[in-house]
Amino acid sequence: MRSAIRIFTATLVCVPCLAFVVGGCVSGSALRARGQVIQAEVDRARANDAYRCAPRELALAEAHLDFADGEYSEGNSLRAQEHMDIAEKNAREAVYLSRDCGPKKVFIAEAPPVLRIEHNDRDGDGIPDNEDACPDVPGLVENRGCPVITDTDGDGIPDDVDRCPTNAEDVDGFEDEDGCPDPDNDGDRILDIDDACPHQHGVPNSDPKQHGCPDRDGDRILDIDDACPDEPGVPSSDPKQHGCPVLDRDGDGILDEVDACPDQPGIPDADPKKHGCPRKLKMVIVKEDKIEIRQQINFATGKSLIRGAKSFQILDEVVLVLSDNPRIKKLSVEGHTDSTGKATMNKKLSQARAEAVVDYLVSRGVDPSRLDAMGFGPDNPIATNKTAAGRAKNRRTEFNIVQQ
Repeated sequence: MRSAIRIFTATLVCVPCLAFVVGGCVSGSALRARGQVIQAEVDRARANDAYRCAPRELALAEAHLDFADGEYSEGNSLRAQEHMDIAEKNAREAVYLSRDCGPKKVFIAEAPPVLRIEHNDRDGDGIPDNEDACPDVPGLVENRGCPVITDTDGDGIPDDVDRCPTNAEDVDGFEDEDGCPDPDNDGDRILDIDDACPHQHGVPNSDPKQHGCPDRDGDRILDIDDACPDEPGVPSSDPKQHGCPVLDRDGDGILDEVDACPDQPGIPDADPKKHGCPRKLKMVIVKEDKIEIRQQINFATGKSLIRGAKSFQILDEVVLVLSDNPRIKKLSVEGHTDSTGKATMNKKLSQARAEAVVDYLVSRGVDPSRLDAMGFGPDNPIATNKTAAGRAKNRRTEFNIVQQ
């Protein structure tokens, strides 16, 4: 029973050793090879029945190998190596003291009797297992049966697993296991040595503390300080607005944050409660799709000549609306007539009257590219042409917003 327990313990000892190998970081590959060598010594001692001839040395070797794994898993690499030194020393002593303890096979010839001692050689390297520190890995006699581990660039990663065996790894927490140096980890063309954020793709900056740090929206305000990192914005003394776009929903040039009427184009006003609100007009009303006039523009009978002070008051207020609402890109000035007279003449008259209105608006400073003149004659009545009241309603000028 005691022997079985020890064999089970030896099997468990291998598990931390393997965990130690997988958990390596800077010198993980080198420590892996050393751990294999020490474990091989322990296994060989056990195969020689060291529990009978060198129990103390065997127990110390196993215990300190286990301690080394625990220290390494906690990040204490120096303490782990100290335990490995003790484990290695005791493993070798256990092998030495148990060299004559192990079972021997005796073969007796019929005549004369001959005593022969045979030893296994599992890896076939010509070194008996009881003398081979690495019985399962072919090695050299001068290295006690283990393979020679070379590390040309001295970065702690053996050449056999080092992708760049002649260029030392730059240990910086980025792909340190491949053995190759990585001068620009995040690939932003800013060398890590100068990059304030070497693991985040960034942009150049005159401030060394921000050089190479990310700015997703490209507004030159780093994401770490940008309240709106995915929308290009402008600097602001308010941290909640710093890097956010300037908002002006109604397009009147007055920012929403100080606009008392942020959804209606307006004008500046010294009173904060009126600042950005539309001016009060008597003759026109601004709606979503049109500028509605409270009474009709009058023309000379059968002509396109605008008449009456009220007509010019209406048109002057239309000019103010267009000045206050730069978001109105195109306004259609439309002339309409009743059905009295010939349709072709009425159409020409309505076109001429619409053009007369446009000419007046342009003379008052409205950009002509924002205006279209359209004459429809009697084609689009809004009331019956059978009564005088209906015909009066049909004779009209409309201002329809077609683009904003």
